[in-house]
Parts: sequence; C-alpha cells; structure tokens
Amino acid sequence: MTKDELLGKEMSNLYAIAKQVNHYFNGSDISFLESRMQNLLSNYVKFSCTHEEQTSEMLRKLHVNPGNTIDSIVNEMTENLDKIVKSDLSDSVKQLSYELSLNRLISYHRANIENIQHLL
Repeated sequence: MTKDELLGKEMSNLYAIAKQVNHYFNGSDISFLESRMQNLLSNYVKFSCTHEEQTSEMLRKLHVNPGNTIDSIVNEMTENLDKIVKSDLSDSVKQLSYELSLNRLISYHRANIENIQHLL
C-alpha cells in the first residue's frame, strides 16, 4: 500500500465520520442539554458539514470513491447517544452521559483529522 492509498483510506474514513455525524444530528432532540452544550453541538455539526463537503472534493481529486463507507465506531457511538436520549435517567445524569459520549465522538473525529494531517 502506498502513502497515497493510505491517505485515500483515511480520507474515506473522515468522509464517513462526517456523513454519519451530520445524518445523526440532523433533527436530533437536544432540548435536554444546557444551552452551552447545544451551542457546542451546533458548532460541531457545522464543522462536520464543512468537512463532509471538503473531504468529498478532496476524494474526487484523489480519484477515490468512498461509496457507502460507514464507520462502525461512529455507528456504535451514535447508537449510544440515542440510548442515552431515550433513557429514563434524570436530566442531570442524562446530560452528563451525553456530554461524555459526545466528547468521545468528537475526539475520535479529531484523531482522524490528525492522522490525515500526518499523512499530508
């Protein structure tokens, strides 16, 4: 495998992460979160939308078709967020659980970006 092929794989993964994040949070009920967390989440989704578009463009330049790439880790994380939202936890514990899981998701996304920067 070449460095360019590895970059293509990492870019495909970034595209999948952004696509799944954008799909999951589009229309998600976050009303139980404090306004500070709602703002943070809103900014993260905007960031992710921008990355989805930019990554798609970069993949075309690399002649890589991400197809229906799905990141299983992001899938597990968004399923966990969904379980938290639907849980019977008190509002304070629900919010804290959601924040911790969201932090994990954002950190995973960030790690993928750092991998790409390392390859460039």
